[in-house]
Amino acid sequence: MITSSKSLTENGKQKTENRDSVPPPSTSLPETPPRRAARPLVWVTIAFILGLAAPSWGLKIPQGWLAAALAALWLLLALAWLIRRGGGWLPLAFFWLLGVAFYQQAQQPVFPPQHLTRLPLEQELTLRARLDRPSRIGTHGVQMFLDAAAWRSPAGWRPVSGKLVVTASHLTPPPVGTGVVLRTRLRVPKVLKNPGSFDRARYLAADGIFRVASLRQPEDLIVLANAGASPLRERLRGSIRGLLQELPPGPRAMYLAMLLGDQGEITPEMRQDFSRTGTSHLLVINGMHLGAVAAVTYFLCFWGLRRFPRLLLRINAMKVSTLISAAPVVAYAWMAGGSPSTQRAEIMVLAYLLLLFLGRPREVWSALALAALIILTLSPLRLYSISFQLSFAAVGALLYFLPRWFLGAGERLSPEGWKAKILPRVRVWVKEAAATSLVATLATAPLVAMYFQVVSLLGAAVNLMAIPLVLFLALPLGEVAVLAQSLRLTPLAQGLLALGQIPLWLAYETIAAAARLPGSALMVSIPTWLQIAAYFLVWIFVFPPRRQWWTWMAAALAGVVLAGTVALPLLPASQDLEVTCLDTGGGLAGVAVAPEGTRLVFSAAGASWPGQTAVSPSPLPGYLHWRQFQRLEQVMALRLAQGNALELLHLARQFQVGQFWYGRRGPEGPAYYELMNLLGDQNRSPRSLERGRPPGALGSVGLEYLQIGEGGVALQLSYQGRLVLVIPPGSRLNPAEVAVPPGSRVAALIIPGKPARILDTLARGLHPEIVVVYGSPPGAITTAGLPGGVRWVLTGEGAVSLKISANGAIAGQWRP
Repeated sequence: MITSSKSLTENGKQKTENRDSVPPPSTSLPETPPRRAARPLVWVTIAFILGLAAPSWGLKIPQGWLAAALAALWLLLALAWLIRRGGGWLPLAFFWLLGVAFYQQAQQPVFPPQHLTRLPLEQELTLRARLDRPSRIGTHGVQMFLDAAAWRSPAGWRPVSGKLVVTASHLTPPPVGTGVVLRTRLRVPKVLKNPGSFDRARYLAADGIFRVASLRQPEDLIVLANAGASPLRERLRGSIRGLLQELPPGPRAMYLAMLLGDQGEITPEMRQDFSRTGTSHLLVINGMHLGAVAAVTYFLCFWGLRRFPRLLLRINAMKVSTLISAAPVVAYAWMAGGSPSTQRAEIMVLAYLLLLFLGRPREVWSALALAALIILTLSPLRLYSISFQLSFAAVGALLYFLPRWFLGAGERLSPEGWKAKILPRVRVWVKEAAATSLVATLATAPLVAMYFQVVSLLGAAVNLMAIPLVLFLALPLGEVAVLAQSLRLTPLAQGLLALGQIPLWLAYETIAAAARLPGSALMVSIPTWLQIAAYFLVWIFVFPPRRQWWTWMAAALAGVVLAGTVALPLLPASQDLEVTCLDTGGGLAGVAVAPEGTRLVFSAAGASWPGQTAVSPSPLPGYLHWRQFQRLEQVMALRLAQGNALELLHLARQFQVGQFWYGRRGPEGPAYYELMNLLGDQNRSPRSLERGRPPGALGSVGLEYLQIGEGGVALQLSYQGRLVLVIPPGSRLNPAEVAVPPGSRVAALIIPGKPARILDTLARGLHPEIVVVYGSPPGAITTAGLPGGVRWVLTGEGAVSLKISANGAIAGQWRP
């Protein structure tokens, strides 16, 4: 015991001496490498997106300055790389400027000498072209996407290049690849200068389209006989279309939309049901469709490979399943016609499959950023498309919120007994599906409200029932049917389609039943970008990555901003009469708001021909939604025709309208008859301004109706001794028909853009304070020789708003 104690003491002393003999550590700290940002691709993509968005907010940098700034930043980045230093904010600034440059180049590209944009506008031309992609068939017409090849000049046929959109009505479009010869007039896509108007020129420029045209009659299009056989894709699409003719109308229309991207058989009633339940995405080939095809293929392949244990020793089942899953995704996108939205979804799904193949499935943020960067690099203006915004908003919200809302992935399932194994899994799957549907619905709600002015209250529940039926049952059966038909196994394809119609029928019946429920959806006004940003900030700060006191303050501030902007339109209106005349393609469109807040919409179609199809959305619905109006007391069509029937149809569906009135009618068309049928079904048949008893007042504003030439009706508004005359297109005003009470004065005259008629009207004694000219492009009206003391305002330069009071009239113009 003594020896043992001594040895232990010696050992302890030796350990102490060894520990004391260790030299003290150096006081100088080693040089730490620069800290790198997590997921740099995400931040670079965000900077690029902000650069693409900056020009739409008014930023415009000269090309020379932009090129110099990019060159300087590139040199600084190269210098930082050479000296092994972090670039800091330099990469973000570089990609931000790069986004600005990409946007400006996409909006104003440099065209080759033989491009379609070099041809004269608004002149009768004969073109030879080829259908570039499947036509878009709607209820009111068809849009054909053509690739021009030649044009007939006075010296003969000359080569030409460029893409073109041709609008026609009552026409069956030929298949893709067919050569055609058409006689038409080229036009520049018109951008209406109104608040809330759809930027159609930018929408088409994203696809490289800078010219549009329309066919007056079907005989203006000649289909050329193909020299050889039709392309394989078109033959396959035609055979699938033939097989689908055997199905009932509902499943056939849904299968045509999901398999071929053809929504021509989707009726307005079906479209309204899908819109009210938030399931319209099921009719558009998007990332969910391609992702569902990839998921079903992956799990079937992985399940099949697991049946062969010896094979698993030689191959990686996950990588093999991932490679096989990419094949149907590419085939599906090819079969659907390769539309821009389909290509975007294809890139997104393939980017995630690439991460799975590389063994990095958790880097989903990087995959999302990579997909966005590829899409926006190839087509920068795709940022402003609704499909891009909805897809990335939904996926980004799922990646951010789902781990914070749903914790089922970490639950442990007991392997003992089939009940203890299956039932908890089912519970977890249902919980995860419900959370996914709720997150996607909340994330896309403000964007859906902005583009469609409707918010579904049952969207999360209906999607939870419809998505499994449509995407995981009907769609895979349809894709296998397409594969069987390509192998000429027609009976098998018929059986698969007949089987697939069952879940489609169940899904649509569920959707239709939910749409018929009272309060299933709310019609809302267009939210502003400030409201959309505040909405997302509230959710982000309520569920932050790390909750702190300032996140609660930020969430409260964003909530106050959101509530304040929503309540702003509810404030009392001004005590003036407000009359707004919008920029149109030739017709009349505007709204009058009385001091009490009651509203009267006036509209009149411009010159048109029978069967004419509207080539751009009307400005009225977008402007009224932008003003956040929900009720319209009166809607008056001073001239009702096919040209403005479609916009009135939108008003009847999207707003609470008190009464409809009309003046002169014709020419008629499909939208005209659809409007009459809708109003008749609602027991709100429009009344005649000539034979009926139109209202004599709008609140405190007096209303009168003047008969002018060939049954035309002009509108006269009077308020506090001031008159406003609204003259429809194609009418000539006789000043003798205007009864100006003593002490009153014509404050404003709203008249079509015909200089001779304006001079004639003013020469006969009408001397208004303000003349608003509509239906003419900027610069078409000159004031030379016109009486002085009158202010001339053209709606072609921007929408005009008049404020009428006892002191006179004040005109304000909206500048885009």
